[in-house]
Amino acid sequence: MMRIALQYILGTLAMPLADYLLEGFWCNSVETALMAGAVLMLLYLILRPILRLLLGLFNVLTLGLLYVALDTGLIYFLTLLFPGMIQYQNITWAVAAALIINTVRLVAGLLFRKGKR
Repeated sequence: MMRIALQYILGTLAMPLADYLLEGFWCNSVETALMAGAVLMLLYLILRPILRLLLGLFNVLTLGLLYVALDTGLIYFLTLLFPGMIQYQNITWAVAAALIINTVRLVAGLLFRKGKR
């Protein structure tokens, strides 16, 4: 349980990181970025596993690009939940934000994984 909590916290911090690193993706404040990151991590915990299960075969056929599209769609959904507070210049910046957030989540998962280290 502690592992999931730490991954959730680091994943939440990934949104302000994406805001900082990408000039075409921005949040109007750090508080908004943190709140949006927390909502995104909830979506990742609840919605993403179901969609990945349903779309698994198609992901193999697209060589993993379907999951990138799914994560970009979640970023787009966040812009709908936080209108005017989270924006991106074009879809390329949304993809870049999704990749940064997933990289942080991957590193957090590797740092806090169970078993041998």
